[in-house]
Amino acid sequence: MKYLIALSLNFILMVGLFAQLPKSDAVFEKIVKEYTLNDDGSIDFHYYKKLKLLTHYSFNRLYGETFIVYHPDFQSLKINFANVTQQDGTVVASPHNAFNEVLPGFAKDAPYFNQLREMVVTHAGVELDAVIELDYTLHTEAGYYPALMADEIITELSPVQEELIIVRLPAGQELNFKVFNLRTGPQITEENNMNVYTFTFQGIAEESHESHQQGNKENLPRLTFSTFTMDAARQFLAGQEGLNYKTSEKMQDYVRRIKAEKPGELLEILKIQEMVANDINTYNIPGTYSAFKARNPIETWNSNGGTPFEKCLLLVSLLREAGVNAEPVAIVPTALYNENVGCLPLLNDYLVQANPRELEQMYLSPTHIANQNLIYSLNDHTLLLLKPGNSISLPIVEAFENKIAMNGEFMITDSMKIEGSMETAVFERTNPYYDLKREEKDAKKLLGGGLTASDIKSFELVNCAQTRSLVKYAIEKKEPMENKGIYYFFELPVSTKGTEDWNIHYLNPERDTPLEIPFPVNEQYSYAFTMPANTELVNPMEEMEISNDLGQVILFANQKGNKVTIKRMFVLNQTIIPTNQFDNFKAMLDKWNDKNYKKLILKK
Repeated sequence: MKYLIALSLNFILMVGLFAQLPKSDAVFEKIVKEYTLNDDGSIDFHYYKKLKLLTHYSFNRLYGETFIVYHPDFQSLKINFANVTQQDGTVVASPHNAFNEVLPGFAKDAPYFNQLREMVVTHAGVELDAVIELDYTLHTEAGYYPALMADEIITELSPVQEELIIVRLPAGQELNFKVFNLRTGPQITEENNMNVYTFTFQGIAEESHESHQQGNKENLPRLTFSTFTMDAARQFLAGQEGLNYKTSEKMQDYVRRIKAEKPGELLEILKIQEMVANDINTYNIPGTYSAFKARNPIETWNSNGGTPFEKCLLLVSLLREAGVNAEPVAIVPTALYNENVGCLPLLNDYLVQANPRELEQMYLSPTHIANQNLIYSLNDHTLLLLKPGNSISLPIVEAFENKIAMNGEFMITDSMKIEGSMETAVFERTNPYYDLKREEKDAKKLLGGGLTASDIKSFELVNCAQTRSLVKYAIEKKEPMENKGIYYFFELPVSTKGTEDWNIHYLNPERDTPLEIPFPVNEQYSYAFTMPANTELVNPMEEMEISNDLGQVILFANQKGNKVTIKRMFVLNQTIIPTNQFDNFKAMLDKWNDKNYKKLILKK
């Protein structure tokens, strides 16, 4: 009895302890960011934070150090103070050895950017309920940046009680700005012959830790501003010396070797792209630290490496040398695009627009290989064509269906082996057009579920085009269906390019933030199985349908005599699932992924 009482008391104490644990690891009591554009064109950035630590994790992992990246050739950093106020009021100033300069991690394999520095500020004297205060100023020389601009995501990993963003411009200049996901505007004043814009944000919740967040963080509180318009920003990129597209003798020799192989225009383009993506090192230097500038393509070639922007210009140069009309494009999420706010930090990628003589227009990455034209991956993005001249922006608004249609007729032998024929049609993004052009045998990779490449007796690539490819298969499984007593199991064939490619197999019951899926899809399967006598379908299903604003799910399995017919359809028409539609999406995906409906189960 005493043991039970003690156990109960311990349980009550543990419940009380967990109830007292903080919901967040820390809280930002105040953040101040001040941007000042001086009369001579130089820029001063002043930063202050006051951060209270609430858990051991907050100072052992999250906030024990602060990292400040800068370019010492053009910028000077001054730490005004770095203190920690402990719970008893003791103030611990950071000692001299708490400030250490290192090479930023993203620059370690990029020799051209090895002059960048990262100041690591180690906060001394941290403990539970301690308060970190850090104040520093970063001065940037005139001409390093083309304009004063910033993309400020207000949300942090911990809640923010108050954040001030202050922008000062010389009198007579106006700030172009946009606030996202908050109804607030700046207080505009005049101070010391300067226009001052003060944005005040209060009570900002911490960034969500839920999976499948929006990749561009379009749903978070955000402020973008610039003294540029978007077309002025585009003209700055398009007017750089690197866009002269000159080539060296070695670059010309490389192109001549490719053309001598006479692979055809498409494979010629893909071979050049593959070399740039795989053989030229990619320096993933954020544009803020390269000043949004690019070296010329010859320098990128000779150094065997470049930023995504530089590799983009290199790929354009090589394609032009091969006689292909090509242009560089910069990518901006359409939801964040504003023609009045030329904020270069919003650019999240660079692609090459290729216009072959006899083929469809192509969008290619200079940093990675894709199996299809990237136009099918650019829904809800705006492309800035980096070509001197009038404003050229190309919003991609077309909603691609990305359809998959897979049909099969199978015979199950008395030994419970499966043989038959299948036909698979894949459209747009689900169509690995480039892979099929490189290697026809990649058509075998389209099949998943209970079928592998070894089960394909033969195949025929009936049609292979950018919008649609069609493959016919002869199937012969060497092993019988999985047997457990009197039951036999076979996982239904599925395309590897549809919902399987999402890799979303479980969803929590509730969701507080929008969920992003990789791409919309229209996935349809139809199968007919002829079975041996005295064989029964164990998992029949009358037609079950879920229809809502997001799309549709249909499942059906029926036996008539010795024939089983199975139909499956999943249609989703958008990539962002808002929170008020999450329950509908979860119901659709859970039903679609239910293993009981993805298998043929027979009793003999």
